Amino acid sequence: MNQFGRKVSGWALLMVSLNGLAMQSGSLFAQAQPKAAAVPPPPPGAAAEPDSLEGIEAAYQNELTAAELKRLNRIAGLAGKKTGEESHALWRLYFETVIADELFAQAEKTAENLLIKPELPVDIKGMAEATHIIAEARRGALEESIVSLKNLFSKDAAPKDEDQRLPVHVRLGLIEVYLRTFVDAGRYDLALKAIDTMAPMAENEDVKTYLADEKTAIQRIGQPVPAITGVDVDGREFSMASLKGKPVLVLFWATWDEVSENQIESLVSLAENYKSKGLEVVAVNVDNLRENADPDKELAVDVRKFLIENNLLWKCLISEDGDRDYAKQFGVRYLPANLVVDKAGIIRHADRSTSGLAQALAEICQ
Repeated sequence: MNQFGRKVSGWALLMVSLNGLAMQSGSLFAQAQPKAAAVPPPPPGAAAEPDSLEGIEAAYQNELTAAELKRLNRIAGLAGKKTGEESHALWRLYFETVIADELFAQAEKTAENLLIKPELPVDIKGMAEATHIIAEARRGALEESIVSLKNLFSKDAAPKDEDQRLPVHVRLGLIEVYLRTFVDAGRYDLALKAIDTMAPMAENEDVKTYLADEKTAIQRIGQPVPAITGVDVDGREFSMASLKGKPVLVLFWATWDEVSENQIESLVSLAENYKSKGLEVVAVNVDNLRENADPDKELAVDVRKFLIENNLLWKCLISEDGDRDYAKQFGVRYLPANLVVDKAGIIRHADRSTSGLAQALAEICQ
């Protein structure tokens, strides 16, 4: 979750020149190369090797996840053998990894078993409780997870001392993941119910503000899209009203936000899939809303360069202060943020990932 932070990556190209290599020496060089060893066939029952880059990447991610789960299981096993602060430090590492990699479903059973133990430190207990509740929601038991949330709060076990609680950034991250589960499932009613369950117990001002902002953003779903106007990065006049009658995907992004950058491939694929259905894409850059942002003219150059480098042909606006604070008009304060607007100009879907976009676009592009 990023509030209004570009991880610039580049490729180095190594050019090797073999000029001057004589025909004869070339022949000798070729003769000197050992024959490639024959690749043995996979054992019976083994999974076939991926035959595409996408397949290779998917297999790699699966292998990484499997390795991480093995590591987590080892940490949990070691934590169970230790006592006192040594055990607590291992459990903190365990749940911090679960939260960072969103492995809630895989860690749910471990969390439930741990919660049975008496005298568990408050922060570890909080992470274990959150793991159970989010895992419950992730497997589709959304309403049941809200009941679990109410039961947790009814225990009135939250310490009065703020220092004993989970750090605020951890709490905000867990809330964001939990609410995203409802939003990605299109259950905005339950997302609001979850917010109303948490809000009375939120004593920290940052948490209160976050929940209030999320509620405002979710309540915009089902409402008319803001009638924003302005000038895009290429100097062309833009009006959201001019797109009425067409399905629209509105993307809020920043050049410095790694998650936004990582979503580009998926977003491009989705946009291409529905281009024939008349889908329009409007990208709204929020670099200008960050502290110490570049002057407007320099920012426009950077944004245009980013779009060209990534071959993005979308209409792109830059959110500014005042009447052109498009992020504020849409109720967007955190990245990434993607919104789906139907042909009648009504916001039908909003999320922080691309997982729910395909279904939402399929519905409005009929």
